Amino acid sequence: MKRSLRIAAAALVVALVPPAHLVAQQTVAQPAAAVAIRNATIVPVVGPRVTGGTIVLRNGLIEAVGANVTVPAGAQVIDGTGLFVYPGLIDSGTRLGLTEIGSVPGGEDTQELGDFNPHNDALSAVNPSSEIIPTVRVNGVTTAITSARGGVIAGQAALIDLMGWTPQEMGVLPRAGMVITFPRIRSGRRFGGEGGQQGAEAQAEEVNRQTRALRTYLTNAKAYAEIKARLAAGAPGTQEVSLPMEAMVPVMRGESPVIFEVETAEQIRGALAIADSFRLRIILRGARFGWQLADTLAARRIPVIVGPTVSSPDDRDPYDAIYAYPGVLARAGVKIAFQTDNASDSRNLAYNAALSTAYGLDPEEALRSVTINAAQIWGVADRYGSLEVGKVANVIVTTGDPLDARTQMRHIFIRGQAVPFTDRHDRLYQQFRARPRS
Repeated sequence: MKRSLRIAAAALVVALVPPAHLVAQQTVAQPAAAVAIRNATIVPVVGPRVTGGTIVLRNGLIEAVGANVTVPAGAQVIDGTGLFVYPGLIDSGTRLGLTEIGSVPGGEDTQELGDFNPHNDALSAVNPSSEIIPTVRVNGVTTAITSARGGVIAGQAALIDLMGWTPQEMGVLPRAGMVITFPRIRSGRRFGGEGGQQGAEAQAEEVNRQTRALRTYLTNAKAYAEIKARLAAGAPGTQEVSLPMEAMVPVMRGESPVIFEVETAEQIRGALAIADSFRLRIILRGARFGWQLADTLAARRIPVIVGPTVSSPDDRDPYDAIYAYPGVLARAGVKIAFQTDNASDSRNLAYNAALSTAYGLDPEEALRSVTINAAQIWGVADRYGSLEVGKVANVIVTTGDPLDARTQMRHIFIRGQAVPFTDRHDRLYQQFRARPRS
């Protein structure tokens, strides 16, 4: 009997110990009283770079940065000789934490049933133990927008830091914006030949139906928000609570932006028309034909999340259109940021921006597009996106420009804590490197 109890107790202990790969993934070194990186080239993004400078991180924030910074007593000192310090990179469109293995339905949590799901909060579904997250952050991406897809209104996107034990710990902006996919007619050759015209007409009718349904839904949401405001001001009456409509209230009041997923010029014009009708604050995402309306977008100060630039060009476009359009928008005065629109590909965020520099995007603007521009678009530039005193200590230490594929990461800090360089890729490399030899 005693032996059985000992076995049961041992089994319970084993059950309570998390798998080793999860411990390695989430465990981060506890910060010292302060961390000081000395003798490095500091690239704050919002000002001139500092050669031979020092940056001090303490309590999750940047305490000091500059050429004549005194290292605090007892600080952990990192020699940055020959190295560069940049703010952590921000991916403005991913599925991080919502998808694991795309080919396996059980690993996907990116879509709900139905066309309208504004009450779907992406943050609540984020898996902090995703194997993909460590592979992304070791390439310098420290913060990302993650959101669901599908239907017309997919739900609330979340801005997250790529470290934490729970979704709430990771959350920077739990509700960063409402994702709406503007209906469109799909391009391609599938409507060519016999029956092609009927297919195109049927799809056009479906687009019109979805557009009318979207306008009706927004009209109802506007009415719900107005009634809620009157009741809050003391007007008589009651209102039946609707969770989807409650989620739309901040959107209709202009407190939360709408992230319009668009591609074509027709979609962009439609999104602008809806924004005008309902006085919405909007961000365009995708917008690969946005170059056709670059001056309009610049004049209206509408930011655009561009990319991914590593996808295939449209079969009706010049081969370089998808690579060049970020530069066209930026030169017209549109504030841009980059997305990878993926989970596993998020680690290649910097290279999406770098590819566009070969097709006209200014390299300095490319760096801003994955740092301070993104922070400004999402409304967190007071805390993220540059190396300034008082900002969150999301910092990367590199051997060179992070947009250069030859650059290696030497140190990464998220909220001032050192990020371990152990991920699934590294573990598999070490495992097979140590395989027995015949």
